[in-house]
This record gives sequence, structure tokens and C-alpha cells, in this order.
Amino acid sequence: MERYTLAVAPSTRWIRLLLTHGPDEIFRALLPPSRSIRQDRVLPMMIEALAQWVDAPIHVVLSAAAQDVSFCLGLTDELGCGTRSLFYDVEVVERGARRRRGTRIRGIGDFTDLRQLHLVTTPPGRSR
Repeated sequence: MERYTLAVAPSTRWIRLLLTHGPDEIFRALLPPSRSIRQDRVLPMMIEALAQWVDAPIHVVLSAAAQDVSFCLGLTDELGCGTRSLFYDVEVVERGARRRRGTRIRGIGDFTDLRQLHLVTTPPGRSR
């Protein structure tokens, strides 16, 4: 069963949301920045509503580049660790953290399809 994943990228200008189900995008939102939010549970309540709408828990991936605003969003605790609820779990990731591409052997053919297959079979929660 493919899970629902909500990517949350807060910045000083916007809070961008992208909800996917497996490879499919099913919801996009561009919200005002967190400084305009008066109640710190607004985003968690919105995620809970989305989880109830799709009738499944949502895995939230929060960009850590804006960690100063993430605590205000109610998705992390004071230590910057992601929160959990019945409706969602939050994984904090470092924005811009890229997986090292690795050394490629040249001259023996194109292995792009096999590299992609490796990415697909990486267990959830493990760094790719």
C-alpha cells in the first residue's frame, strides 16, 4: 500500500505544501508565512483534516532549512524533533541535503534503469 506524504517547506515568504500518494500529486498549496498565523495548531489541524479526508495517516516531511519557523508551525518540539499523532508523523529533513552521487564506472553501458530500480527499493525512512 502506498502512503500519503506531505512535503512542507516553510520560508519567510510562503509555506508550500505538496501532498502525494505514491508517485501522484494530489494537493498543492501556497499559504501565507507563519508570522501571519495567530494560533500555533493551525497547520497540524489542517494535516489532521487532510488525513481524515483521505482516511489514512500522512507522513509529513518538513524542511529543516527553516527550522526557526517550524516550531511555530506546531510540527516539531523544542528540540527540533518531529511530532507524531494518530493522523500524521513528522520527519525533519535538511533542505538541500543531497545524496552523494557516487562514482560511476564509464564505458560499459547505460545502467540508468538499474540505478532507478535501486532508488525505488530503498526502504522507507532510510537515506537515499
